[in-house]
Amino acid sequence: MKAETIEIIEQYLNNELTPEQRKDFELQLTSNNDLLNDFELYKSINTTMSATSNENELRQTLQQMNKKYFAENSAVVKKGRFNKWLVIAASVIFITAVSLYFILNSKLSSEQLYADYVQHSPLHIQMRGNESDSAAQKAAAEFNNKRYKQSLALLETYLKQRPEDIQMKFAAAVCYLETGKYTEGEKIFSTIAGGQTAYTDAAKWYLAMTALKQNDFEKCRSNLKGIPISSSYFTKAKELLEKLPD
Repeated sequence: MKAETIEIIEQYLNNELTPEQRKDFELQLTSNNDLLNDFELYKSINTTMSATSNENELRQTLQQMNKKYFAENSAVVKKGRFNKWLVIAASVIFITAVSLYFILNSKLSSEQLYADYVQHSPLHIQMRGNESDSAAQKAAAEFNNKRYKQSLALLETYLKQRPEDIQMKFAAAVCYLETGKYTEGEKIFSTIAGGQTAYTDAAKWYLAMTALKQNDFEKCRSNLKGIPISSSYFTKAKELLEKLPD
């Protein structure tokens, strides 16, 4: 895309053209397929830039590049006398906009990745009518409603009476994770991951999630690689490995 094309498209989209210039530009769009394609591509990139959470970072980079290539030659640009290097510079800026957008969005933040990959299974408690089961039911209700702080307090009380309950221990570890008590949660996940229970694979996955939530990508990557191919979490682990920032 030529620098002059970028400039006229920007002026059109920013309502900086006179009525006559707008009419002439719109007529060109109907007869010039190359211009129309450039116009649609520019609009698409501008829209996606506005929608991304990294918009400010992306725009600042482009503004700096724009100043580098055009600031001292603004008069030349406005007059439309484009030297070869100016055309190349315009192309570099535009191509960089595309590249940066896909780079920034292919490497998502830890918060985005965590939200995408963590899905807590609900707690289901079988009631037998005793006091401890009643406490477990209340803890489960809070947990399933994502009130992790309230659930944790109930779970800690329950586990003092029933420390062998692996389901509730795992739920407590999840609550520690969600309330920022990473050391406590990681300790439980590690213990469960080292055993042979129905929660072993899940605990290995959650060790990776604990590291991810703390922006420790190296540790997260190491934990993900430790998930065996036989695990139900293997496919997700492989997928997440490809999305982790370098």
